[in-house]
Amino acid sequence: MLLALAVPLSTAAAADLALSACAAQVYPDEALRYRMEGVSRVQLVPGKKVRVAGVVGESGYALLDSASVALATSCTVPATSPDGTPWVLSVPWKLPAEKGAYTPARLAVEFCSRRNKLIQFPELDGLAPNMTVRVLVGADGAPSAPKIELSSGEPLADQQALEMVAQCRFGRATLDGVAVPGAVLVPLAFDSAGASEEKVRALYKLQTDPKLGPKDYKLAQIDFATETEASRVIGELNGGAKFVDYIRKRTKLPEVIKRAGRLGWMRVGEMEKDIAEAIEAQGEPGLLQQPVRAKNGRWHVIDIEETRPVATASYEKVRANLKRKLIEERDVVVQQPPPLAK
Repeated sequence: MLLALAVPLSTAAAADLALSACAAQVYPDEALRYRMEGVSRVQLVPGKKVRVAGVVGESGYALLDSASVALATSCTVPATSPDGTPWVLSVPWKLPAEKGAYTPARLAVEFCSRRNKLIQFPELDGLAPNMTVRVLVGADGAPSAPKIELSSGEPLADQQALEMVAQCRFGRATLDGVAVPGAVLVPLAFDSAGASEEKVRALYKLQTDPKLGPKDYKLAQIDFATETEASRVIGELNGGAKFVDYIRKRTKLPEVIKRAGRLGWMRVGEMEKDIAEAIEAQGEPGLLQQPVRAKNGRWHVIDIEETRPVATASYEKVRANLKRKLIEERDVVVQQPPPLAK
């Protein structure tokens, strides 16, 4: 379901109320921008003031369903229907016809950032979509203004989905062969079972294992395609540049920029072997003076922001942070859309 207003009312027996019984239908501006279409069905309770019982048929977009509910309150509803069944208003939302041959914008999922560990592709996972993001696509193909349409139920996972979609590439919408602004609804799947209470307790047991090392390291990192580029950035950071300067070149999302590459607290037992050895070799706060190559082939520039001895806190005190960590590591599947019909 995409709308909290939806209620489990039966429409097996219902009388259709004509749209002409209501005020003029006005397409929400945002719905036009995001090219939303669908049909909402709203059940009404007659009286001196019309009351909306709920949405009994969803359009697929919360914004359109909310607009339908608002429209329903303007209707003139007879006290009873011809057969005594509830009145139901069907509100069709159909975009104005384009004056020309229109091709919608399209997600090119194979170009989503493979550097983001949260992205997997459908052939690697069987999860069904359980969250969606809608995003504007400019005439240049660049995404902007991503918004959650269907929440996963985990705010952190929703935020990650927004960041992921903002890093994807899109095929442009066209009108008579000329690129024009468009919009895409991107379905994703979040593995909520991977952040269950059982998983959180297992992570706590793992993290309190003394084999992970005696220190916590608070880290920040940014990765590059080549050793030469990473080494150049280390020189610039030594000269006063900041991690956030390089993050800004990759994204316009304020949440990502604010995080500035910070990974939070980690222990060497949680890291890749080469990265762990480089961090242990330095041992103290400061920028590592050599880039470290990760298993994925990219070169990491790493800053040790702080260190502290490992303190074993109670499960209740660290549970929220552990769950956050699991959510950050869960697989989110960007669903490949079907090919366009020829």
